[in-house]
Amino acid sequence: MQTSENEFTNENANKGQYSLFEDESERDELCFDIFFKDGPFAIIILDRFFQVNKVNEKFTEIFSQSSAQSYGRSIYEFLHSEDALKLKSIFENRDSIKSPLLLHLHFINRKGNGFFKMDTYVKKYTNRLDEVMYCLLMFDQEFCPDPDWMDVKQEIYKSIVDTQEQERKRIGHQLHDSVAQLLYATRLNLEHFAQENHEHAAIIRPIKKMLNDAIHEVRNVSIDLVPSVLHAFGLKAAITAMTERISMPDFTVETSLPIGVEELDKDMKLVIYRIVQELLNNTLKHSSANRVQIIIRNGQDQLEIEVKDNGQGFPSDLKESKRMGSGLRTIENRTDLYKGKLSVISSDKGSSVLVTLNKD
Repeated sequence: MQTSENEFTNENANKGQYSLFEDESERDELCFDIFFKDGPFAIIILDRFFQVNKVNEKFTEIFSQSSAQSYGRSIYEFLHSEDALKLKSIFENRDSIKSPLLLHLHFINRKGNGFFKMDTYVKKYTNRLDEVMYCLLMFDQEFCPDPDWMDVKQEIYKSIVDTQEQERKRIGHQLHDSVAQLLYATRLNLEHFAQENHEHAAIIRPIKKMLNDAIHEVRNVSIDLVPSVLHAFGLKAAITAMTERISMPDFTVETSLPIGVEELDKDMKLVIYRIVQELLNNTLKHSSANRVQIIIRNGQDQLEIEVKDNGQGFPSDLKESKRMGSGLRTIENRTDLYKGKLSVISSDKGSSVLVTLNKD
């Protein structure tokens, strides 16, 4: 018996229109080949181990390598190291990719030096064999997607920041509860040995000093990873404790924090703490400065964090500094969480980094 045109239409309407981002589809491979083989977007399909399972022709054109050269390779091999860590943290936090995510990723440019930036949609789905797969859809930044998708960015940055904080807590607690305790036990045994063997005092003394230095360093790292002072006593106390740990006779840090900063919600205070921490680390590592100023301004709608130093300044512009992995990209992720902006003024007389966060 023939099926009428209306019956055929109704049957297909009941099935629903196919979408690449459906959680389950028995036609994923077929639809991939039909719709995306030579489309305007570069497509990568990853297996559950995050290895390349399938690519389209646009991908081979952009990345200058054949499908065969790409298959089986980890997606992280195609990315800037910091973006590889960002994507890895998202994959590890499986709940963050129940819905499609929009990421800004730097891919290695194999045609020349450096990287090129592409907006990338990431979605987890299940194929017809009930296997978890991941689809990455990449397009040039000149292409403008549906504006509604742009709201997803804040969820992505929050997921990244939350995952980073969870990992910091895990490592910080392990350092405190495991490594530090082993060092304390070693020091106690060494002191006991020294009491019974006075003739070895000269040998034991420098070893004990190294142990004390190691305990001190582990404690500082643990505090940096898990800022218990921030949670217990507030932002001003936490930043003061941070600056006191790094201040030396030839390196001074001045702070200016408004009173109202303690009234901010705990998530924003943590972001402020991490931004100041990262900027101070940058100054210590790269600027050769001996004086740093930390200024926080708490406005009605915005909050500003400014860190100034009298060092040698950044060796390149903001875009190049972020590409070189100076820590500014980590700050940018936290800034984007509050739809803020990051600006740098640099010269041979010093530099000033200004971070603006929106409260709404």
